Amino acid sequence: MEIHDLLKKINRVEAPPHFEQRVMAELSSRKTKKARTMRMGLVFAGASSAAIIMLCVVGLFLLPQREPADMMSLEKELSPSVKRDVQMRDTEVIPIIEAVDYAGEMRPKQDQPPTIYILEHVSDSTDTKTKY
Repeated sequence: MEIHDLLKKINRVEAPPHFEQRVMAELSSRKTKKARTMRMGLVFAGASSAAIIMLCVVGLFLLPQREPADMMSLEKELSPSVKRDVQMRDTEVIPIIEAVDYAGEMRPKQDQPPTIYILEHVSDSTDTKTKY
């Protein structure tokens, strides 16, 4: 019974006048604002994707395709080594590439980290011609 008596003594709190109408109006306005921002986001996404597609179509199909040498007004000419390689292909020359093991060339030093020097052939032409 004590609990029942305590509940009767509690003061009832009432909401301010027109509270429910204001809450419902605010919910409605937030809902319409959210729908509007979502719609604008979709509009901007569609417009930007359409612009990107149009740029791709114009770039691929409508603009004239030219070589980089043509754009720079340079004549396209083969280097002497490439011309020689083309002639060598006609004579059926097979180049040889040998694998080299550099593991024996490494010498660890106490004060420096191990270093491997790889020497590469930098010339366009080779002096040796091997045929099989």
